[in-house]
Amino acid sequence: MAQLRTKRQTVTLKIAYGGLLIALGILLPQAFHIFGQEAGMIFLPIQIPVFMAGLLLGPIYGGIVGAAVPILSCVLTAMPPVPKVYFMLFEMVAYGVASGLLKKKFNVIVSILGAIIAGRLMYGAALAAGVSILGIHAPFANSAAFISTLVTGIPGNLIQLTLLPALYIGLKRGGFTFDER
Repeated sequence: MAQLRTKRQTVTLKIAYGGLLIALGILLPQAFHIFGQEAGMIFLPIQIPVFMAGLLLGPIYGGIVGAAVPILSCVLTAMPPVPKVYFMLFEMVAYGVASGLLKKKFNVIVSILGAIIAGRLMYGAALAAGVSILGIHAPFANSAAFISTLVTGIPGNLIQLTLLPALYIGLKRGGFTFDER
């Protein structure tokens, strides 16, 4: 089925998927925040649609979704809060771009794992730059808070490494991916 799509149809479908994933990136964290602020930091629901965007749509759309989700979520729901959203923006773009790039060469699990590492490194680099260059001082902007965030998010990363491959495989079997292989 995927081979029968024209280029225009593919672009239209990718834009539609991207819009759906952006909406999920805004709504999914709100569902988790019902269980408390910590639920979002533990289960990392905002990241799931961004990883899917990279895996399904490639690095460009993944990066766009990664940029749009934290900004729109902040504007519409005040989560993530300012100034944290500025740092998360770099992290989320890295997740979308890295998962899309890695998916071209590796399987889904390796792509997600590599994207997790890339995104966390980007978040740390953005925090370091914000503190040293811009002089930003916030409770989340220090090395202890960064390490705490990494540890707190391990359950979310494990969910991502189990849920996303299963979801991707299901979509692929149903003909809802854009894979060329």
